[in-house]
Amino acid sequence: MGETCENDIRILFLEVCMKIQELSAEIYHRFGDVYGEIPEAALLWKKTALEEENHSKQFELVLRLGDEVEFDIIPADLKRAWHVHGKICKLLEIVRKKSPDLISALALAIETEEHLADLHVQTAVRFRDETVVRLFKAFGRADHEHIGAL
Repeated sequence: MGETCENDIRILFLEVCMKIQELSAEIYHRFGDVYGEIPEAALLWKKTALEEENHSKQFELVLRLGDEVEFDIIPADLKRAWHVHGKICKLLEIVRKKSPDLISALALAIETEEHLADLHVQTAVRFRDETVVRLFKAFGRADHEHIGAL
């Protein structure tokens, strides 16, 4: 029974991470539309949104691999994922009501990417499969690249 519960927690963690990426992509697509009159900004938002969508698909792949991917989740990992999910949901809610000015949007995106980077890097060490460790570390590097680009 304990093994089933642990597996459910791993699945939940991956599903939350996948949703975080999807919500981030939605925010960035929205910013791309809002700031469409500034080509450089619109391109940056769209590129970042597509990368977040790609990250979501990679989480989906890890989910599909199921038992083939071994990793441990500690309560702090799941709690951190839910915390980031909550922050992104609040941000999306704000953005849906009224888009911030470009500088504020950039600041919000940087803060979001910092949370994502922390989540990805902290979690990477718990995977036993080196391929998945590299995947999470790549997510962290991409998040830092997003911060730099923003």
